[in-house]
Amino acid sequence: MIFLLLLFHLTPFSADRVEIIKEDNESIVHLVGNVVFEDTVTRITCREAHLYESRNYVLLQGDVDISDKNGVIQSSSARYDFKERKGYLSGGVSLETKNDELIHSDSLYYDGAAGLIEFFGEIKLEDRKNDLIGYGNRGAYDLKNDEGYLLGEPRLEILREEKEPIKINAREFRLDSGDNLFQGIDSVVTIIDSITVYCDTMYYNLKEHSGRMVKPCVFEKKNELYGETGEFRMKSQKLDFFSVENGWSKYYTEEGTKNVVEGERIRILFKEDRASKIIVEGKPKGVLTLRAEEDAVD
Repeated sequence: MIFLLLLFHLTPFSADRVEIIKEDNESIVHLVGNVVFEDTVTRITCREAHLYESRNYVLLQGDVDISDKNGVIQSSSARYDFKERKGYLSGGVSLETKNDELIHSDSLYYDGAAGLIEFFGEIKLEDRKNDLIGYGNRGAYDLKNDEGYLLGEPRLEILREEKEPIKINAREFRLDSGDNLFQGIDSVVTIIDSITVYCDTMYYNLKEHSGRMVKPCVFEKKNELYGETGEFRMKSQKLDFFSVENGWSKYYTEEGTKNVVEGERIRILFKEDRASKIIVEGKPKGVLTLRAEEDAVD
């Protein structure tokens, strides 16, 4: 093995073979086989590299691995600036952070000094401590503050043991993994078992398993629930309750009776994935339609 210490921003490197190439009056160091760059904060390995001394960057190819205080990034190719500690990686990019997140994307821009990343293409973000998976086509993440966002037809899945995940779509997601929170913005659609919820904005606490919504519209088979604001909570990975403020609801009993109620607060309690009780508070109003009466109208 050939080992060479280059005073290129005090970054030593090693490789199986080293060639010095002159190209357009510029010296290019070509490294092949078991390439390693390492200083006090960053370690880079790959199969092949071209080091451009006058431009302060290196082109990396084949099994690229960049490790520093923020985590480990892997890709098939990359361009990295040693002075700025910035890089652009492409081809099967994966980033494992110190905060137990795993991010996959087609390409990724990385600012190691600031701890910032932007990712592009087919994105998958796994927040393993919160059992949350995010998908999108564009996004960014602040590794120091453990927060970011997802765009490009993004969607989230909250994983549940032995049950389908809670699925959420929105125009944009703001992620705050450090505080176990996320926010869905604009045209939010949430599916929890047989229940579908449409709302303008949704806030969810992954630690408390509870959500808040703006202008929720809730549908479950023929049952409907509307309100200016709303909230729900999960318990043992099942829906515990759903409530709305200044709301209106239409629901059917098992006997086929239709009920229409409204009030300042409507609260629906669940048991074994089914609504078991409805409570209307604050100027409650209601209309009861027996099944025979409804059939006669039809």
